[in-house]
Amino acid sequence: MASWMWNGTVPRIARMPVLRASRYASMRPMSTRPTQPGRWEPHVTRVKSPIPKLPNNKPYVIVGGLSLVVFWYVFSSYLNNKERVGSSVLRMVTQTIKDSQDVHALLGEPVHLKRSYLGDPWIEGIVNPLKGKVDMSFPIEGPRGTATVYFTSVRKHKTDAFEVLRFLIVPEGDASRAVSLLAPGLGASLAEG
Repeated sequence: MASWMWNGTVPRIARMPVLRASRYASMRPMSTRPTQPGRWEPHVTRVKSPIPKLPNNKPYVIVGGLSLVVFWYVFSSYLNNKERVGSSVLRMVTQTIKDSQDVHALLGEPVHLKRSYLGDPWIEGIVNPLKGKVDMSFPIEGPRGTATVYFTSVRKHKTDAFEVLRFLIVPEGDASRAVSLLAPGLGASLAEG
């Protein structure tokens, strides 16, 4: 039997029934200790349904990575071309081409840079005046057709001036009519040999 202490002088928290130990002596306290020393039962988790397999995301990661690499290549190529189009070397070369009578005889007048599908002319090669290397080619067009300009210039030392090695205009389909703006007669010797 439980003895109750319902006295009005006892605070409310202390008004809890006092139980005899004999009634609950057969009840064992819950413990995480094993029932026998040195023996541990493994914990088994029971689930209602099996855990689903994770989806294979490897193809998506590969496609995403390749797309990122292609995007970076196209974007960096576009920016490098923008830098070449705005270079002072290209402006000097195009001004020389526009003023040349040999180019006017070959392609007609006016001569201008041929635009690509991106809107700007596409300049191939290297334009790096700080390192002393300029090697570029680009298409030009006039009323009588199109041609490709090849321009190469190097600087051996930082204090030296640039030396133009190649300045050649080759019309499409007929390389024998190539015009060299470097020196008279050089275009014919390059086309022959």
